[in-house]
Amino acid sequence: MTAHSAHFRAGGLFLESGSARVPAARVGNVPGGWQGLSLAPLPVGEHFIRPITAVCGLGFHPTSVKQSRDFAAGVLRDWGLEELSCDLRLVASELVTNACRHAAPVDSGMLSEWSIQFGLVRGGGELTCMVFDPSRSAPVMGEPEGFGEGGRGLRLIDCYSSDWGWNILDGQGKVVWAAFSIPDAP
Repeated sequence: MTAHSAHFRAGGLFLESGSARVPAARVGNVPGGWQGLSLAPLPVGEHFIRPITAVCGLGFHPTSVKQSRDFAAGVLRDWGLEELSCDLRLVASELVTNACRHAAPVDSGMLSEWSIQFGLVRGGGELTCMVFDPSRSAPVMGEPEGFGEGGRGLRLIDCYSSDWGWNILDGQGKVVWAAFSIPDAP
């Protein structure tokens, strides 16, 4: 599997694209070991929780945002990482909202059978939150307009996570991820 990636805070990996700054693609490793996390996508509503990984299959509809927050809160409670819950749930909301709004595949006018894969992986002193979707389009940091509702999601992800980025997965869409430092991790 080949991945094309970008880290948002990796030290000047930006390209100018019109008025928006977007991360430049590069090949590299991603925190948390996302490769192979979910080789076969989980159907909507199914999930698994293991000691260092947890994955949930979500649909492309607004209720998936709340489902991702609830799933994350339960996993963090099980893992004893409740102190990350507020920030991680906010970031999960933004990642899943972006997938629902910008990555929903349409096949002949009907929503296809694809699902969003929402995953959490812990290791190396970090917890990584990931959203896999079938789109190969890179996330774009928008400009918020006054009191408008859009254009703030990636900025919030940048503020609340210790690092974030995206990876295009050849033939499989993309993963957008955000990493969090685990307090008092060895």
